[in-house]
Amino acid sequence: MSRENTNASGSAFGSSFRSMLRSMYLRMFLPSIISSLALAVSNVADALVVGNRIGEAGLATIGLATPVYLAYSLLGTGFSRGGGVTHSRLTAAEARDRALCHCRRIFRGLLTAGVMIAVFGNLFLGTLLDALGAGENVPMLRMLCKEYLQPIITTAPLFFLNFLLYFFVHSDDNPRLASLGFTVCSILDLALNILFVLILHWGVKGAAWATIIAQAVSVLILSTHLFIGKKGILRLKSILAARAPAKEVRASCAASLRIGFSSSMSYLFQFLFMLLGNHLLIAAGARGAMDGELAVAVFDLVMNISFVTVSVYQASSEAMQPLAATFAVEHDSQSLQYVLQAALYSGLLLGLVLSGLLAVFTGPVAALFGITTPAGQAMAIPAVRIFLLSTPFSGILVVLVSYDQSTDRVRTAALATLLRSAVFLLPVTLLLGLFWPEGFWWLFLAAEGLTLAVMVPLQRYRRKKEKGGRIPVLTCTMTNDNRELGAILEEVEAFCADNEVPPGTGMQLQLAVEELCAVTMAQAFSGKDGEYIRITLAAEPGPKYVLHIRNSAPYFNPLDMKMEQARKDMASEVMDSIGVMMVRKKAKSLSFRNYQGYNVLTVEY
Repeated sequence: MSRENTNASGSAFGSSFRSMLRSMYLRMFLPSIISSLALAVSNVADALVVGNRIGEAGLATIGLATPVYLAYSLLGTGFSRGGGVTHSRLTAAEARDRALCHCRRIFRGLLTAGVMIAVFGNLFLGTLLDALGAGENVPMLRMLCKEYLQPIITTAPLFFLNFLLYFFVHSDDNPRLASLGFTVCSILDLALNILFVLILHWGVKGAAWATIIAQAVSVLILSTHLFIGKKGILRLKSILAARAPAKEVRASCAASLRIGFSSSMSYLFQFLFMLLGNHLLIAAGARGAMDGELAVAVFDLVMNISFVTVSVYQASSEAMQPLAATFAVEHDSQSLQYVLQAALYSGLLLGLVLSGLLAVFTGPVAALFGITTPAGQAMAIPAVRIFLLSTPFSGILVVLVSYDQSTDRVRTAALATLLRSAVFLLPVTLLLGLFWPEGFWWLFLAAEGLTLAVMVPLQRYRRKKEKGGRIPVLTCTMTNDNRELGAILEEVEAFCADNEVPPGTGMQLQLAVEELCAVTMAQAFSGKDGEYIRITLAAEPGPKYVLHIRNSAPYFNPLDMKMEQARKDMASEVMDSIGVMMVRKKAKSLSFRNYQGYNVLTVEY
């Protein structure tokens, strides 16, 4: 059961409340789009700088090292993205100590993996080079790969620490700092590549150290959140001192890994896809079906362009994730629907504009990557434009997977990732490469389209099924008009009667709504238009009754109000503080959180 109260305007989900949600989303989206585009530019810039300076051997070295970066992304994203989502859910549920212990254990696990990679990677570096294809039969490539990979492998813990700090800082109510760290890292990586490779002529070793120094600077920036940060709960001293039941922490960590690896497994499939694609195109060239080496170059061009196009959708997903995780804990289905739509619309709007520009200027873009011959342009232009047709489909899937991860639908997210990264992509790649290499570029549209064709009906079926099994939830929205509070209390009373809430608990819930909303309107609101209070009451299993009250006022924590003032006078503030104290005394728990500039009170009975 779900009930929805109407506000004074008669709209169940008024424009002012939509404006509040829009503001919350944009606060997350703008930093995310900056950091995502910066990362995309950094990824493309590495290929441009090294290729232009060293030539084919340099590009080959970067290409052979790609599996190492994919392995880093597999582990780093698997631990960190899932950890960030779980952190958002735990802090939204006011499980502070559990969130801190969960953070500590996730950090310890991934950093331990980084140390092991650094140690064993150096011990067996020769074996690794052989596995990557830089064998003794290609001494020049082997030497370049060793120069490039040895410092990268040695500093594996640094890369993993950057992953962890970015996702946890982003989810700990500080997306601006996360964006700053990531953006500085990307820009510095590019600048140092130019300095070390193009100016100082350090070769591939210079490219490696440019990346390492950029990672270190990002870690320093993001680490300030742990020492002098003013937002969120993650402080180094608190993380080290926190204690929570080991069983609960293990459960949270297991949930994090399920969420994170449901999407990061795509890096493993991406490695297989790139390897398979290169071999098929080279084989097609050997059969005389096409210029194999040129086709591989065009394939690399398409993959580099994909880094840029997908960054827009990744930004909208990163902006949505912590909000969706918070609203899922609050059982606020309408706010969930809004942020999902916001992520889809913003991603598609910017993504389509970007794809349109790339389609118009495909020739110059290909030339920028070194494909300048008439034959190269003739192959690259249609290949890129065919690929661009698939980007809206892939973008929708990226957002849907992120939404499912945030709302604890891990299996659905994992299925979508598996379909688009392996089940459809690899067979389609194989079939086109073997039987229609000239149409090889249609594989992106085919794989993404098939995945979407499966996932959309599945999503609709799942939501229809979940709708019938939802817990009872009451959602109310009111303005700063005191007259609306009476209607809200009637809704709470009716909800309690419909769901057989014990009379005593029902009275306490009504008292909590009345007192906490009244004190907000009296002490925090200015009386201007656009001020809103969002109330969500859920009857959870147990039974347990959880009340979330979110308002758009400036920072205001009613729990800070002091009863001692009652001895001096009986001003309205003092009377309000008495009401808050009554709620605190009767409730099982009462907590306050300021998230994305909005005040959230959580009461449990």
